[in-house]
Amino acid sequence: MSIPKGGRGLLLSLSAIPIFFAGLVPAVWAQANPSAEMDELAAISAAASVNDSGPEGIIPAAKGFNASVGTSSQHDSTNGWSSILNPNVAYRLNKYFSVDAGVPIYTYISIDANIGTVARPVYSYAIQGSIFGDTTLSFQGNVNARSLGYSGTISLGLPSGNTDYGLGAGQVTYNINNHFEKSFDIFTPDVELGIGDTSILVEQRVLKSYVAVGPMAHFQAGTSVDLPWHATFEADAYEELPLDKNLVYSTTGKGKKKVTTATNTDPGEDNGFIASLDIPLSPHVTLSGFYNRSLRDHDDVGGFSFTFLLRAPPRLAETVR
Repeated sequence: MSIPKGGRGLLLSLSAIPIFFAGLVPAVWAQANPSAEMDELAAISAAASVNDSGPEGIIPAAKGFNASVGTSSQHDSTNGWSSILNPNVAYRLNKYFSVDAGVPIYTYISIDANIGTVARPVYSYAIQGSIFGDTTLSFQGNVNARSLGYSGTISLGLPSGNTDYGLGAGQVTYNINNHFEKSFDIFTPDVELGIGDTSILVEQRVLKSYVAVGPMAHFQAGTSVDLPWHATFEADAYEELPLDKNLVYSTTGKGKKKVTTATNTDPGEDNGFIASLDIPLSPHVTLSGFYNRSLRDHDDVGGFSFTFLLRAPPRLAETVR
């Protein structure tokens, strides 16, 4: 799928919506009802779910530090089961800005690796463990007034991932994401659009068996639903669209080349559906299930995780036992 030059300019303009739009919040907040402050904090605490990086509470609602550890098991129809540990640290600077960092650690994964030589490669699946993915550093700004919310996120990928196994980009990467949402009772529809140069910083809850590197735009639309017992369900449709067909990528997935190369077949393009269900078991522990169906790659990824929070989200701290 190609994009005309004018369309690319539009994408760049849309994605340039500055994260520092949050600087306008004081004027808006001054007109808001002070009694809505706890609702505002609850919405901010859910900001970690933007770009689907995890359940509510990873980023603290109030100024200060938070830490979390997620442990997940997922099954990819391409390469089977894997287990991942996701430690994360976050700090909220004030009501509007926060920063967080995390790195996935693959404790178990089946890798389609070269067991031969460079001259005579032989690819075979083999079990590997204690392998790092790329470290993610994110800066986020939030605006929330009268049930209409905006979150702008700038993410950097630092090349700590193993590129031989297709689990790292091999370079510093970036992603700029714009998230808009509005609440209607238990439903909160959302739209996301952004731009970056890697697939690894998009849909971070589901870790796929390949990494695409090159200029690309991404879009997402769907809704979250508040369920009983503070559970949350979210379903979205997404599109990842390369802006340059000469896309450099690496992968361990079948049906795609196993080496870093240049191609004209749009290997980084992907579209499909993603869904997640978060169930708080206690103020500090959340059980999550997730599923991703890639229509373009005919690939399914599903799994579950437990997330352990140092500081509980405000809406759970006093109500979940």
